[in-house]
This record gives sequence, structure tokens and C-alpha cells, in this order.
Amino acid sequence: MGKVSFNSNIIPVEGDVREVLNEIIEIDGHKLKFCAATVGNPHSIVFSENPSHEEAHRYGPKFERNPRFPKRTNVQFIKVLDRSNIQIETWKRGAGYTLASGSSSTVSAAVAHKLGLCGSEVTVHMPGGEILIQLDRNFSATMTGPVTKICDGNIADEAFEKML
Repeated sequence: MGKVSFNSNIIPVEGDVREVLNEIIEIDGHKLKFCAATVGNPHSIVFSENPSHEEAHRYGPKFERNPRFPKRTNVQFIKVLDRSNIQIETWKRGAGYTLASGSSSTVSAAVAHKLGLCGSEVTVHMPGGEILIQLDRNFSATMTGPVTKICDGNIADEAFEKML
């Protein structure tokens, strides 16, 4: 999956250059503790006692478009289950509620590990399935999980005619 970064300039997140860890954001009068990270796309990880699709729908759209995130942000609602397992619900930037996501799993596991809440091997539980994330000491991540074919398709030759 690549190397996870917590650097505000790389993610990006407005404000001073810093690792974006355990910050507070207010959405609809509720204060939410979050961290931010990237593996090529911006993510915000919100700690929750009971992540749910309702929570993702309630806070995800407003969090995604908050001015702190100049390129918007994906949002994960995370609960640490134990040292090897976390549960997440995901709101994807530009797409909405999502059942499973590799980059969301990666940054969520990396944040839990960075904060000392989990080890370097974390199983991420999502409504769409489970993914194992392994992190090295530099936060380079490897993802392992099942693959499910969801469709077949054909692309008409005409789709490429204007590209030539």
C-alpha cells in the first residue's frame, strides 16, 4: 500500500506543519477527536465508541468538506477492539458511505499503531469484510485480504478512438 504519512503538508491539513494526531474538530456542535494520515489520498480517522453507518452518514459529509482539508478528506470512524483488531465505518470523499476500503483500512491501522493502541499487525473489520494490515517500523504498509469478483465488462472500441 505504500508508506503512511501523518504530516499535515503531505495530507494536506491546514495550519502549522505537524503530525496530525489527537486533534479536535467540531461538527454540528459535537467535538470529535481525530487524526489525519495519507497513503496517497487524504484520510481523517475519528475515534468512536460505536462506529455505525448512521454515524458515517451524520458526520462524514460535513467532515469531508471542512475547510481544514483543502482537498477534502475521506473519513473513518474507528473503534479499537483489542491490540490486533479494529472496527471501522467509512465515508469516502466524493463517493459517500462505503462498505470496505483498502486505503481506509491502512491509515486506520497505522493511526492505531502510531498511538500505541495496536501492534504492527492489525485486522480491520468493516461491513464489507476484513483486511489484514502489516506495518513496518517506517509505517510502510502491506495489505492482505480476500478478493471477490463483482462483474465482467466489455469496453467498446469507440471509447478509445478519440484517444489515438
